[in-house]
Amino acid sequence: MGDAMVSVVVATYNREQLLIDALGDMFDWDYPAYEILVVDQSDGHEEATASQLERWQREGAIRWIRQPVASLTAARNRGIREARGEIVLFVDDDVRVPARDFLSQHVRALGEAGVGGVAGRVLEPDRPPKTVARAIGWMGLLGSREPGFGSGWGGEAWSVRGCNMSFHKSALLAIGGFDERFTHSAFREDTDVSLRMRHAGYRLRFAPGAWLYHLGAPSGGTRDKSIAVAEDLMMNDARLAFFDLTAGHRLLWLLRLYGSRVLKAAWVSGKFYRRHRVFFQAVRAARRQHRESNSAKGR
Repeated sequence: MGDAMVSVVVATYNREQLLIDALGDMFDWDYPAYEILVVDQSDGHEEATASQLERWQREGAIRWIRQPVASLTAARNRGIREARGEIVLFVDDDVRVPARDFLSQHVRALGEAGVGGVAGRVLEPDRPPKTVARAIGWMGLLGSREPGFGSGWGGEAWSVRGCNMSFHKSALLAIGGFDERFTHSAFREDTDVSLRMRHAGYRLRFAPGAWLYHLGAPSGGTRDKSIAVAEDLMMNDARLAFFDLTAGHRLLWLLRLYGSRVLKAAWVSGKFYRRHRVFFQAVRAARRQHRESNSAKGR
C-alpha cells in the first residue's frame, strides 16, 4: 500500500497523564503520512493536560475533537467521519507504543489481498503474554476462550481487539461503522465489528509486529465508576448474541453467559436473584433491539 495516509483515532474519557504519555509515543513513529485525532468525551481536564492538548493542537500535532456525550462507539464513528486517511487505526488512551514501526506494521498487513482489518499484538507490563497456538481471536462457541492477542506469530484472525486495531476506511463505511447500541463499556463492540467485517467478505489479519502495551488503567475510559459493570457486560454480551450469531450459536453463547455472570458470580459473591433478573432483562432488551432493527431494514 506504499505510504497510504493513516488516521489514528484515540477516543478518550477522563484520562490525564496516561493520555499525554500515549500521545507522546505516537509523535515518534517513523511512518511518513499520518494524523492523530483525539476524540475527547471527558467532563474536563486538569490544567496541565488541557494546556498540553491545546499546545499540540496549535502546532498541528493533533486534532482535538470534543464529543459532548460519552460513548466509545459514537466516538469511534466520529473518528471515522473526521478521518482524512485511507486507513483508520484505533488505539486506547491508556497504552504505550514504543515501537517506531508500529504504523508500518499495520499498513503492511492491510496491504494483503482481501484484508479489511488488522489486529495488533497486545502486551501487558509485568505479565506474561496471553497466547494461543492457533486461531487468533477465536473465542470458542461459548465465548469463553482467551483470544490470544499476545501471541508472537502472525496469521488470519477471527476477531480484533479494540485497543489496537486498524481498518480500511472504505471497509468500515461499507459495514456502517461501529454499532452505537453497544453502550457504556461498549464490551464486545470490537467482536461485533469483526464479525460484521467477516460476514461482509473481508479477511482479518493478526500482525504481531504491530505491538503495544495496554496498561488497563483502573479508572477513566470504559472503567469509569459510573458504569454498572455487571449489568453492562451482560447487556452488551446479549447484544452480540442477538445481533451477530445464528440461533444455535446464540443459545450456546447465552448459556455460557448465564453460567458465568449469574451462577458462577453468585456462587462467589451472592446476589443470585438480582443477577438472574438482570440477565433476563438484558436478553429481552437485546431481542427487542434485534427485532426493531430487522423491522427497520424490511421497510
